[in-house]
Amino acid sequence: MACLSLFLALFCGAGSAEQDSPLGSLESGIVTSTEEQAMGREFIAAARKQLVFIDDPLLTEYVTALGQRLSRGLVGDTDSLRFFLIDSPMVNAFAGPGSRMAVFTGLVTATQTEAELASVIAHELGHVAQRHLPRMMERARQRKLPTTAAMLAGILLGGQVGAAAMAATSGAAVADQLNYNREYEREADVLGLRILTDAGYPASATIQFLKRLDQETRLQSSGAPEYLRTHPLTQNRIALVESRIRQYPDFAEPPSLDFYHARVRIQALYGAGGADNVLANFIHNLDSTVAVDARAARYGRVLTLIRFGNYDEAIKLASNLHRDFPEDVSYRLALADALLQSGQVEDSVSHLESLALETPESTVVAYYLSDALMKAGRFEVSRKVLRRAIRAAPSAFLYRLMARVEGEAGNLPQSFQALAEYYFRQDEVSRAIGALQHASTLVSDNAYLEASITSKISELEALQPSKP
Repeated sequence: MACLSLFLALFCGAGSAEQDSPLGSLESGIVTSTEEQAMGREFIAAARKQLVFIDDPLLTEYVTALGQRLSRGLVGDTDSLRFFLIDSPMVNAFAGPGSRMAVFTGLVTATQTEAELASVIAHELGHVAQRHLPRMMERARQRKLPTTAAMLAGILLGGQVGAAAMAATSGAAVADQLNYNREYEREADVLGLRILTDAGYPASATIQFLKRLDQETRLQSSGAPEYLRTHPLTQNRIALVESRIRQYPDFAEPPSLDFYHARVRIQALYGAGGADNVLANFIHNLDSTVAVDARAARYGRVLTLIRFGNYDEAIKLASNLHRDFPEDVSYRLALADALLQSGQVEDSVSHLESLALETPESTVVAYYLSDALMKAGRFEVSRKVLRRAIRAAPSAFLYRLMARVEGEAGNLPQSFQALAEYYFRQDEVSRAIGALQHASTLVSDNAYLEASITSKISELEALQPSKP
């Protein structure tokens, strides 16, 4: 768990690892109490004050799908698992309270295969399934130590809050808890391998990524990445993982096009520097001997051109991609986006309407179509597309767009009502309540809408932590 050693040092009392589940009898179930869910919401709200969370529909869909694939073999309340993507070059991931899990973009771009990325998420799922964080928090309560969500965020995410908390902790407590931390890491390693292989990934990806990261760290002078600082690679840990890996069959992992697409999308849309700097890596990879790598590089070029406003070239290259791979939805969405950004709104709408007919179950396609319809001034049709998608699979990004559509159409109460739903699904309950309260001031003669807003405010207020 990211920054787990810091958390243990602060909030875990003295105790031997023998009091917890020994290796070989690990449980693989998700249990999330109402109290933990409340702290999870507080934790993410506090984390948002320090880090930038990515709302991109395609990227969030990819991270969520990968997390769900890995958790499929677990039992218990797997529906409570929430997956987030954070825009940060740090090579890191963390599992917070309430089964909230986050992956940093730096981790995605540092991994070379989907199995390597999956191995990190599987390790974090191991911490969740073993209830490491709730167990530590309970021990903290027994010692009458504070465990507020804001303090957890400061420690798990680093920064001044975590540094200040560490400064208030005695060195003896830190040293005492390191052994306990190693036991939790061992448990997460063992269960993580089981989770990884149950999802169909090779166990060897775990040690491949960790060893390469460790080797790269030794060749650099800037110090270890966050993930290795919080998951130290001791010789005993490496030996344990390697011995466990031998119990699983080894096989070559087929390259995942979805992974390559996600990685280049991150680089294209969030990479630092100007257009030439971002494009350079994609142009180099066009000649890659790995077919999916070269194909993804073409996609990365299109996205970068759109980002930096070279729409004509983007349309040409996206059209070529669509011609060569007509079944790929990502390329068709990129083409539609390039058309939309260039001002060819009706062409974009027409393209997306055809795609929506072919992929009626896709909420991402519905999002892009609704956005284009809104920009074409066709608000009622845009609203219908969104409502249908929300009924099928409610997602935060759909409600965010609904807020814009209703606002553009002049329906301000409904706009803030949708915005509240977006905030709630992003674990920002206070902001959701604020949006609903503002919506209630805008309702004039719609008793049903007013009652709906009032009821939702009461529901969300009940989720708020009680004031001391």
